[in-house]
Amino acid sequence: MSTKPNILLEVAALSMRLSAKSPQPHSSKYSPQKFTQSQLLTCLILRAYLKTTYRGLIEFLEASSELRRVLQLKR
Repeated sequence: MSTKPNILLEVAALSMRLSAKSPQPHSSKYSPQKFTQSQLLTCLILRAYLKTTYRGLIEFLEASSELRRVLQLKR
């Protein structure tokens, strides 16, 4: 029995991989640096893919430990 990979995990992994090529991990040396540019871009892509609000995305991320692992979120 083969398991079908979760499309959201694939989208998140692809987005993280492509956005990791960004020259700087943070937008400014004065920013709080809580999240990397890759993580923020991936969240925006997931928000658009899921057609949800920012609050909806936060609830979704809180419920999905696997997605948080792919995004390398510790908060």
